[in-house]
Amino acid sequence: MEDNSEKLDKAIKSLDAFKDLLNKSDLQTRQMSVILDNFSERLSRLEQTIQPVYKETGNLQTVQQNIVSTLERLDYVIKFYTVANEVEANITTGPNDSLDIYIKNLDRLKEAIDYFELNNHDSPELMNVSALYEKGGNCIEREFRQLLARHSVAVPPVLIYDLVHEEDNQDNEESDKTILEQLPEKARDELRQLAQWLCVHKNDDFITVYANLRSEVLLKSLQGLRDHQKSCSGGFNINTINMSHSSPAMSRKNVSQFRESSAVRRTPKSIQQALMKKLQDVIPGDVLGNKSNQTTLEVIKDELSISEREIVGYLTCVTALYKLMQSELKLMNGVISIEHQRPIFSRLVYPSLESVVGEGEQLANRVKKCVVRQDFSSALCLFPILRHQASMRHNFDILFDGCNLEVQSKFQGLVVTLQTTISRSLEEFIDYIKSDVNTKVPKDGTVHQLTSNVMIFIVQLLEYLDILSRVITVTDIHSLENSSDKNRLAFAQYITRILSALGLTLQNKCEFYNDSHLKAIFKLNNTHYILKTLRKSNLLNIVEMYNPEIELVYEEQMLDAKRIYSQSWSRILHYVLEMDKPFSQQRTLPEMNNMANMKLKDKDRQNIKDKFAGFNKEIEEIQRIQTAFAIPDLELRENLKNENKDYIIPKYKLFFDKYVNIDFTKNVDKYIKYTPERVAVIIDSFFDSTA
Repeated sequence: MEDNSEKLDKAIKSLDAFKDLLNKSDLQTRQMSVILDNFSERLSRLEQTIQPVYKETGNLQTVQQNIVSTLERLDYVIKFYTVANEVEANITTGPNDSLDIYIKNLDRLKEAIDYFELNNHDSPELMNVSALYEKGGNCIEREFRQLLARHSVAVPPVLIYDLVHEEDNQDNEESDKTILEQLPEKARDELRQLAQWLCVHKNDDFITVYANLRSEVLLKSLQGLRDHQKSCSGGFNINTINMSHSSPAMSRKNVSQFRESSAVRRTPKSIQQALMKKLQDVIPGDVLGNKSNQTTLEVIKDELSISEREIVGYLTCVTALYKLMQSELKLMNGVISIEHQRPIFSRLVYPSLESVVGEGEQLANRVKKCVVRQDFSSALCLFPILRHQASMRHNFDILFDGCNLEVQSKFQGLVVTLQTTISRSLEEFIDYIKSDVNTKVPKDGTVHQLTSNVMIFIVQLLEYLDILSRVITVTDIHSLENSSDKNRLAFAQYITRILSALGLTLQNKCEFYNDSHLKAIFKLNNTHYILKTLRKSNLLNIVEMYNPEIELVYEEQMLDAKRIYSQSWSRILHYVLEMDKPFSQQRTLPEMNNMANMKLKDKDRQNIKDKFAGFNKEIEEIQRIQTAFAIPDLELRENLKNENKDYIIPKYKLFFDKYVNIDFTKNVDKYIKYTPERVAVIIDSFFDSTA
């Protein structure tokens, strides 16, 4: 119980202490509340005091901002009123010192014009800045024209030759160097700035200025190249032409050699020799050496040597035009904005393009006139041009991409003209062969001039086999469609038509010979010449694609001609074979040997005399006639002689041995004039007069 009493006393004491603490806390809370109320009252009084000052400060700040804004506006407007006086001196003198400053001043004038037009379009200042701006714009345009004209110089011919014959892997590098030489980097930068300003702030007159000036430079460059080619003496090799212009690239070594003109240019005589060698590679040399065909070859050589220089010059101009146009486009990339490039480029290149295409059309027209005069070899001069155009068509298509239709179709029109001209010439050549009514034939039966001309023409066409299907009129379209090599098959059809027409014409010309044996020699010469040319030039393989039996036909014609010719020996054989007697009555050699010492009757002796006399007369007559015959081909000539000897000598030897030991006359030398060996010598003398 005592413990409980103590615990109760402690609890009561603790409770009294807690009450005292509560009382103190209440007192402090009341004191703090009083303090806070006083602070709040004082803040309210302070706010009432500060509020007017705050409002006044805000008003002052607004006034200050308005003043600053007004000053800025005044500065913005005032510069439009003062800009004319500030830039007038610079605008009047032009952009001589600094183009950047001049353009900035023009931009300030343009800004003033825009301001006055928007806010005060009746202001006299608008007239001032507009007039000054127009004057500055004219100065910019004039500066653009003068700067471009100052650096627009025609490209020298030597540099053009470098462009034409540069190596493919150095193409871009060389072209860039060409541009830098025409326009220095500083000039290009200034032109670009001027063009950009004119494009944005001025009309499009600068487009016309640029197109006209650069077009004139392009024309002058090409004309300088033409004049240089005309002033150069000598000529070029046609094979080199075809190689260099099927691919415009040429080795740097050859370019260096080209500059040394005196060392590389060939004289007309050397050109003729080169052509002669080339033709002899595929044309039987004996025929080319024949005097009756010499005139024809000279005409062909002269025609090729004259046209050759022109064709070389033209092909060089075409390639030069492409390179120069390519250079102009690259130059334009650094000066003219891309949206104006193609319109300017179309106007820039068209005059030069028209000039080069017109030159090509003139060549085609000249060929047409030559064909009218039956000079068909001139049509061959157009093949290098057509081939060159075909090889460069893709390059031109890429270059003219985006240009107007007139520019894009210009070269294609020339290609059509060339193809039409060549095609008509080839067809007229066949008509010419068919309609040849010349009654003159070689007196010696050699190869006819027409045959020589035709085969030389066909052989020369072989060089352009890769493009013949474009110009040859195909008669058998079905076979062409099924062929994997249309060029060769088209050429085979054309050769077949030519050879058919030539065969008919030669057959007609045979009728002008009175001597059937000379007629046979004429047929043999021409047929052999045709066949040998076909074989040697590899044309036979082409023709056999369409006419597999062509070789067999010509061989049969040659055999038939030889058979007819062999009949010229019939009168000799009449005496040698004792054809006046039946074979049963002819004595054999052993019988005649037994009769060597027998006394012959006068009739028998006279018969033997008549045989020898007749043989002597006929062998002399045939020698006289056939010595005048000509077989220009050495192999054919020797073969025919050997065939004659194999045909005659054994028979004559049998006849000679039969009677040589018989005493049928006292004057032996009168009748036995020719031994078999002597007859062989006589036969060897045949066909030698013009061979």
